[in-house]
Amino acid sequence: MKSTLYWPGTSILHVLDPRLKVGGMVWLSFLLTITGWEGLLTATLGLAAITLLSRIPLRLFRSVLIILLWLALFYTLVGGWEWPGTWRFWEGHWSLAGLAEVGLLLWRIAVLFGLTRLFAAVTPPLEQGLGIAYFVNPFTRITPLAADFALLLTLTLRFIPLLLEEINMISKARAAKGALPASWMEKIRELANLLTPLLLLSLRRAEEVGDNLLARGYVSGRYRTLGTREWGSRDNWVALIMFLAGVGLILLRG
Repeated sequence: MKSTLYWPGTSILHVLDPRLKVGGMVWLSFLLTITGWEGLLTATLGLAAITLLSRIPLRLFRSVLIILLWLALFYTLVGGWEWPGTWRFWEGHWSLAGLAEVGLLLWRIAVLFGLTRLFAAVTPPLEQGLGIAYFVNPFTRITPLAADFALLLTLTLRFIPLLLEEINMISKARAAKGALPASWMEKIRELANLLTPLLLLSLRRAEEVGDNLLARGYVSGRYRTLGTREWGSRDNWVALIMFLAGVGLILLRG
């Protein structure tokens, strides 16, 4: 069964080293927060190009679009509508400067969300955790708690797809019994009813993982991560392209 987050494939983005994908995503995401509209336009075109290279279906971005619509409604009302100091909302007016600022902010958020969604689609959850934990490991020289955090992060990302599958199975089981919600209130109530069995299943899995770690002799502060793939020349070229892309975004900073 395919995860709703990861989409298996053989594109160049799928086979890159997870450390490179994590580092590149953090590097580009940081630069997107400081670049101007010229850099955002370039980043949007680049995101569209690498999305085509990944060969993932565009329907995977549907959830991102829904979130962006709600954010657009919120930020448009907050940043685009101005009212006097009396806080009488109905006496306000639309501000073109505010709407332009909101549009730029939403554009920036859309590119960041799209980049994050693409990263999740081309990187298995376990490799996501290993890639992130790889950058956390240097902090183990300061405190052993960094190793525990790296392990916690890896296990969390590993079990997210399993929790989604369990939610799907619980929903199908309740639907098989005829408990199909009809209205929005019933759907919200149905979602709340799923939290209890999901919490119990999560606690059971956590207890099983803890027992397995103790059985294997795990000691706090001893967690180390390894790259899931051997770093090759392809990764070097992609790292160089990411660096040049970041330099380009800095030069286009408005």
